[in-house]
Amino acid sequence: MDSPIINPEFLTISPEQIRALTPYLVVFGGALLAIVLSVLRVVQPKWPVFIAVLLTALAGAAASQMLAPEAEVSLFGGMMVSDTYSNIFNILFLMSAAFTLLVSFKYLDTERMQHPEYYVLVLLSALGMMLMTSAIDLIVIFIALETLSLGVYVLVGFRRADRRSNEAAVKYFILGSAASAIFLYGTALLYGASGSVRIDQILSLVHSGGAEVSTPLFALGAWLVILGFLFKVASVPFHMWMPDVYEGAPVPVTGFMTTGLKAAAFATFLRVFLGLGYGSGLTAVIQSHIHDVLWVCAVLTMVIGNVVALTQTNLKRMLAYSSIAHTGYLLVGMITGTASADGYASVVLYLVAYAAMNLGAFAVLSILATKDDVGLNLQDLSGLSRKHPLLALAMAVFLFSMAGVPPTAGFVAKYQLFYGAVQAGEIPLVVISVLCSAISVYYYLRVLVFMYMREPVAGAGSDKRSVSPWAAIAVLGMVFATLQMGVIPAKMISAARRAVASL
Repeated sequence: MDSPIINPEFLTISPEQIRALTPYLVVFGGALLAIVLSVLRVVQPKWPVFIAVLLTALAGAAASQMLAPEAEVSLFGGMMVSDTYSNIFNILFLMSAAFTLLVSFKYLDTERMQHPEYYVLVLLSALGMMLMTSAIDLIVIFIALETLSLGVYVLVGFRRADRRSNEAAVKYFILGSAASAIFLYGTALLYGASGSVRIDQILSLVHSGGAEVSTPLFALGAWLVILGFLFKVASVPFHMWMPDVYEGAPVPVTGFMTTGLKAAAFATFLRVFLGLGYGSGLTAVIQSHIHDVLWVCAVLTMVIGNVVALTQTNLKRMLAYSSIAHTGYLLVGMITGTASADGYASVVLYLVAYAAMNLGAFAVLSILATKDDVGLNLQDLSGLSRKHPLLALAMAVFLFSMAGVPPTAGFVAKYQLFYGAVQAGEIPLVVISVLCSAISVYYYLRVLVFMYMREPVAGAGSDKRSVSPWAAIAVLGMVFATLQMGVIPAKMISAARRAVASL
């Protein structure tokens, strides 16, 4: 008898699977509801859509929080999985989306682009991040990546009348599409070599020592998949798109990209990276080649990101190059995770800490920005401590955290990351990382000098800026998260360890 065309596993679903799908169903249902509310003309659509999307993001995060401690559940015939790792990142994505929405509400009014589709696109992008991180099938990862990317492409160019925003969107679309094509071609080669696009099945093949793993076809496919991820995380030499895109995008969108998008790319990269057998089955030659290439990428990314950031006077570009440097630190964790005591828990911890402090910094910039994101140069922040003392204090907390000053989340994250690299015996890499981190202190503290030690500039855009209650909640939440992880890090470190243990 011929085998059925449709896998029977797709025709049945257990109560455990329905429960595991709750966060995804909540977010998807909320997006559909927001679309319906956006076309109703009973009231101004911005309010119902904003509230619906915000509550959806919070409800999805709460559902993921409840599922995080539970056992792994296979979904859709093994193409996706609900585990501690995916649920912890789901919380990160949805909370990043929620704080982005809070910051964006008044910003959109100031920019005169208060359109309900903005909120829907943020939520759908977060859904793409969730699907991407929980997928263990390379084709599903590609589909989720495109779901995420299409929403972000539009958000980058959302300031329709601004030439810089349009240029950033087109540049990101072209280069992002090229990276996706490289990833997809690598997936095709891996399928040709192994006969599967499932990460777990490829890993089983690697562990069994099959001859397919030693073929040039498998090696080339693995390399192309890795190169696709290196572009998405903006590692040197695939970083040139980031400064222009971040500068041209609306400030809240830039913050969302540096937190949710980077976390999704690294979280998926880590799952695929281990699924291809790094540290657990690859031949010594391939393992050595991957290590050496990523070692060089990490060093170049840290050095170029920090050195170029020294020359920037526009805060969005400065934070863009800073983000590139932080990618280098995360690559250090990717290289050394298999040989350290905590494994890759330091990478997860760093992503959470970076999301809190970076989203907070961009929240402050969103409040200070005037029409078309004018007023975000260093000179414009002169005397900010006298005009907006609380905003200056919040910005100082975020900058200290990025520089790795205790007691902030950035210090704890860097300490865990570098300590793991020392355990792995990568002493030269740690020395370079610490020196690069020391360089970053200069351009972070330079912002504090302008805020606290310079006289206010007459006519600066931030003179008459009022802080909306929504934005104030977002900034306070990020300050609390940054300090809480720095002062009491044990809970977050434990969560990161549980997440990595479920891989």
